[in-house]
Amino acid sequence: MFDKDKDKVEEIDIASLDSELAAAKKVEEGKGSKFIKLAGIFALCMSLFHIYTGFFGLFEYVTQRGVHLAFGLTILILTMPLYEHVFGDKFAKNKSFRFACRGFDFIMIIAIWIAVFMARDEVSKLADRAGGTTVLAIIAGCILFFAVMEGARRALGYIMPCLALIFVAYALAGPYLPISIAHRGYTFQRIFKFLATDLDGMFGTTMSVSSTVIFMFILFGAFLESSGCSQFINDLALSATGRVKSGPALSAVVASALMGTVNGSAVANVVGTGTFTIPLMKSRGYKPEFAAGVESVASTGGQILPPVMGSGAFLMVAFTGVTYVKIVIAAVIPAVLYFIGCAVAVVAQSEYKDIEKTPEDQIPHAKNVIKAGWFYILIISVLIYCLLVIQISPLRSALYAAVSVPIVMLLDKQKRFTLKSIVPSLKKAGFAAMSIVIGCACAGIVVAMVSLTGIGVVFGDMMIGLAGGQLFPSLIFTAIACVILGMGLPTTSAYVIAASILAPALTKLGLPILTAHLFVFYFACLSAITPPVALAAYAGAGIAKCSPMRTAVEACKIGFAGFIVPFTFCYSSAMMMKGPVATVVSVAITALIGVVYISAAFQGWCVIKINIPERILLMAGGMLMFIPGTMTDIAGFAICAALTFYFYRKGKKNATPTVA
Repeated sequence: MFDKDKDKVEEIDIASLDSELAAAKKVEEGKGSKFIKLAGIFALCMSLFHIYTGFFGLFEYVTQRGVHLAFGLTILILTMPLYEHVFGDKFAKNKSFRFACRGFDFIMIIAIWIAVFMARDEVSKLADRAGGTTVLAIIAGCILFFAVMEGARRALGYIMPCLALIFVAYALAGPYLPISIAHRGYTFQRIFKFLATDLDGMFGTTMSVSSTVIFMFILFGAFLESSGCSQFINDLALSATGRVKSGPALSAVVASALMGTVNGSAVANVVGTGTFTIPLMKSRGYKPEFAAGVESVASTGGQILPPVMGSGAFLMVAFTGVTYVKIVIAAVIPAVLYFIGCAVAVVAQSEYKDIEKTPEDQIPHAKNVIKAGWFYILIISVLIYCLLVIQISPLRSALYAAVSVPIVMLLDKQKRFTLKSIVPSLKKAGFAAMSIVIGCACAGIVVAMVSLTGIGVVFGDMMIGLAGGQLFPSLIFTAIACVILGMGLPTTSAYVIAASILAPALTKLGLPILTAHLFVFYFACLSAITPPVALAAYAGAGIAKCSPMRTAVEACKIGFAGFIVPFTFCYSSAMMMKGPVATVVSVAITALIGVVYISAAFQGWCVIKINIPERILLMAGGMLMFIPGTMTDIAGFAICAALTFYFYRKGKKNATPTVA
C-alpha cells in the first residue's frame, strides 16, 4: 500500500485480487502436477458437456445445473487443494498433512457428484410423492451447501461465504428476531431440502444462467483469446487514436471497453489489456495513478457496454423477464455517456499535462492492422448477427460464435487452430468458469434464503420507510448498499445479491423493473473502482506501481458519469430510449454536453487550465443539463457556453505577447 512518509508503494499481488486470475496463475505454476492434469481433464469434459447440450438441447434443470456445479467444484478442489487453504499454508510441506487433505478433497468430490444425482432423483420423483421428499434430499442439500461454502472460501475468500452464512442464520433465527424482521423460522432440514430440490433453491435462476449462457460466453472468450484477438484490438485501437496527443490513453479506453464487454471481469480485463496500455500511457507522460485509473474505468465499463455486457445482461433477462434486445437498447445511451466522459477526461488531462505525442514509428497503420486481422471482425460479426439481427437465444449465439473461431481462423495460415490448440482452449474455458460457477452457486444460496424468508420484501419496506417513501433517498441508499455489497465480490455475484434484495424495493416506488435492475447493476459494477475496496483500481495500481487509493480516486473522477447516469435514467425514461424520438434525441444531446463539461471540470482543463471556482461553476452547469427539464437544460447550457467563451477570451489574452 501507499506509504505517505517514504512515498513508496508495496508490490501488489494482482492474482490475489481476482479468482479467475488466481486460478490461471495456479494452473500455470502447476502444469506438471498430476492433479492439475486431472483438473484439466474435468475442464475439457465440462466444455464438451456444454457444447453437447448447446447443440442437442439442455437436460432437465437439476441435471444441467447440478452437473455444471459438480464440474466447477471438482476443478476448483483439484486446483486449489485444502492444504493450501487451511492454517495459513503452515503445514503445506508436511507430506502426511498433504496426503490427508488430498484424501478429504477426493472424498468431497465423490460426495458432490453423488449429491447432485441424489437431488436429481428426488426432484424426478416429486410428482409421484405429491411434492414430498425423503431424507436423501436433506443429505444432498447438506453436502452441496458445505461444498459450495468451502469452494467459495478457497476461490473467493471469506466475504462471499460469510454473507451466505448470515442469510442462513437469519432463516434459522426467524422467531427470535425483533418483530420488524421476524419470520416463522426454518430448520436445517428444511433449508437443506429447499436448497437441493426447490426451483428457487441452489439450482435456481443464477445457476440456470451460469450453466447455459455465461459458460458459453466464457468458452467464446477462451477461443477468442487463443486466437490472438486481444493483440488485434490493441493494435486497432492504437492505430485509430495514436496520432492525437491523447492517443495512448484513448486506445486504452477503446481496447479495454471492447475486451471488457466479452470478458465480464473488470480485474481480469485490467490485467489483460493494462499490461500493454498502462506502461504506454506512463511512457508518454501521464501520471501512474491516472494511467491506472483510465484502464480500471474502461475495463469496468466494458460490463455495461452493449451488445454483450459481460454476463450482466443475461442475468438481467432471467431476473426481469425483459428480452435481451430491449436490455441492450436501454443500455446504449448510458454506456455511451460513460465512455464519452472517460474519453473527455483523457483528452483534457493530455492538454493539462501537455502530453507528448506517440512517435509515428510506434503507431501501427490501420490498413495493415485490418489486413492482418480482418477475420477477427468477421468472428465478432457472427456474434452480433446472431444476437441482434436474427435474435436467436444468447446461448446459441455464443455457441455459434465460439464454433466460428476455429473455422474462421482457417483463413490465416499462421494462426490456424489445430486439435492441439482447440483442446487447451476447451480446458481454459473450464478453468476460467470455475470461480464464476462457485460465485453463482454461493449467490444462489443467498437468493434462496431471500425467497424462503421474504427478507427482500421486509428490507425493501424498511428502506422505503427510512427514505420517507421518496425515490431519490431510496436511490441513494440503494447505490451505497450496492457498492458495499460489491466490495471484494465478482460483479456477477454482487449484482445477483443486490438484485434479489434491493431491486424489488425500487419497483415498489414505481420504477419499471428494467430500470431498477439496470440501476442496481451499474452500482454493482462500479464497486470495482469505488474506494475503499476497489479491486479493478488495485489491479491497475499493481501494474502502474502506484498508490491503489489514489488510483481509485482518479478512477472515480474519470468514471463519474457512471455514478450520475443511473440516477438520470430513473427520472427520464428517454435516457433508455423510451418515448418520442425527439425527446430521446434531446435528452441524449443535453446529457452528452453535460458529460463533456463535467469531465473537463474534474480534470481542470476547458480550452485553458481552470481554477477551483471555475471548475465548480462548470461542473454545476454540466449537472443542470443532467436534470430532466427544459429550463434546467437551458440554464446549464447558458452557464457552460458563457464559461467557454470566457475561457477562450482569457486564453487568447494570455497568449498575446505584451508590447514593451
